Amino acid sequence: MLTMNRTLDEKVADVDHIYLSDSDIFNLERFANNFSVRVKTYNLLRDRADEITVKTLNLLSQQYPELVNKQLQRCKYDMSNTMRYTALSVLRDDELFFRETLMDWLANIINSYQVAKECSTAYRLMQSVIDEMLPAECAALVKPYSDMAISALLHA
Repeated sequence: MLTMNRTLDEKVADVDHIYLSDSDIFNLERFANNFSVRVKTYNLLRDRADEITVKTLNLLSQQYPELVNKQLQRCKYDMSNTMRYTALSVLRDDELFFRETLMDWLANIINSYQVAKECSTAYRLMQSVIDEMLPAECAALVKPYSDMAISALLHA
């Protein structure tokens, strides 16, 4: 059963054998205490995803006009997917979910097209657009996922 948080996912699967540890309880309390900011961030990403994507692609086209002209629809699709997975991962507070469900696959695909450097630039630009458009506390929750995307693309 998939719950809203990975710690709960793991513990529910083995509920017959263990109690939550103090560390597990602490992590769940931290998750609960900042859940309202996570929901706010999720909602802002959902509601502004198209605008963030368009602004990012406009910035990217200044550096890589040929790539953006040639691959515009693919770039939009990949960035939109990344935004959705980022929003859900922020809500769940789950970097492993983000990496396993999206980034490992996406990095391999992008690397096969030999545009990893350009795409890492796109995700760096996307974070700068998010920093402009979202409140600082929300942008800060997104940053680890942008960093993960950039790193995965540069080291794929």
